[in-house]
Amino acid sequence: MNNNIKFSIMTPVYKVERYLPECIESVLGQTYGNFEFILVDDGSPDHSGEICDEYAKKDSRIRVFHKPNGGHGSARQRGQDEAAGDFITWLDADDFLDPMFAEKMLETAERDQVDMVCCNAIVFSDKTFNTRRYFPHPAASRLSFSSSPDYWKSKVLWRWIFSLPFLRTGKDGSPFKHPSYKLGQDVCLMFEALPRVKAFSQCPDELYFFRQDHKTSHSSLETEIDHQLAHFLSVKDILVPTGQIKPFVKYLNENYWRDIKAIAPRLADEPRWTERVVELGTSLFAGTEPAWFEASFLAPELKANEKLSGLASAFRSRDADAVRGIIDGLARDAVPDVDKTSLFHTLRRRVKAFFHPASQMTRRMLRELENRAASRM
Repeated sequence: MNNNIKFSIMTPVYKVERYLPECIESVLGQTYGNFEFILVDDGSPDHSGEICDEYAKKDSRIRVFHKPNGGHGSARQRGQDEAAGDFITWLDADDFLDPMFAEKMLETAERDQVDMVCCNAIVFSDKTFNTRRYFPHPAASRLSFSSSPDYWKSKVLWRWIFSLPFLRTGKDGSPFKHPSYKLGQDVCLMFEALPRVKAFSQCPDELYFFRQDHKTSHSSLETEIDHQLAHFLSVKDILVPTGQIKPFVKYLNENYWRDIKAIAPRLADEPRWTERVVELGTSLFAGTEPAWFEASFLAPELKANEKLSGLASAFRSRDADAVRGIIDGLARDAVPDVDKTSLFHTLRRRVKAFFHPASQMTRRMLRELENRAASRM
């Protein structure tokens, strides 16, 4: 492998002082050493910025930037603008990397001569010790987005590496930009890049560890609607003009339908936000074709979502009363969330996970990172 390839690892930092040392230690423990680690303190009100600065004093490969709070997208954009590597990846500050992440991912990119590589990932809970594999893919070389339906679900940045020259010139000669949404910004950049990259490859190893506990808190209705629901408009503007209709419909069938069902019960006493949902949905489905949501069009790659098709029809016809009626029905039919914070749930999951090899491996790696952080700091 060419050890002259410089790798940029970028982490946005905001209110993560509890997890940040483990994240940083996982980068410093990489078997591939020719990297820079860019930490962007996004105006964090806790001690996260100080932790970044202390680590930078101990390792010259760490570069720290402090900025006023602007959200995850703006922090990622700052990191991308500052990066000096041949390839870049984004690591969330409450997650961690396998020691072989950089080595194996760069090796795959160099072997296949591709601008993007995906790895497999483990999602874990450090409360219940539960783990699961995140949409795993087998090894593959030089894939294309349009002919790889399994990757129409690839909506996250954090298990991919990208060629920086591609990111800076891949959008018709101009850089890809990270949107300012608080939720959904990953999706927009991924859907910009995947249809435009000449080829991408899959590394079969599980090299990224995603901590689920810290990311499950409910957002405000404003964030859920003006960021989460609003980002679907950007996805439409990205995919539809380039003819990626099936990936667009797949994303609506699965993700928009999931999100609208989750928001519906919270709209009962919020007429202002209900009207905003109607406004966004009317714009989202304007110009879509009824045939796009039919089984005959979506086959063989996709299945139709008849319930979403009905909602799409109401939006398309600008029938606000019908839309409100469907949303009210979703609220009435909503199944209460299982209380995953209860002691019983926690103990049951811990017992179930105790003998699971992936859980054992993840806990062992976390303990090693914690011990390293304690000894270093």
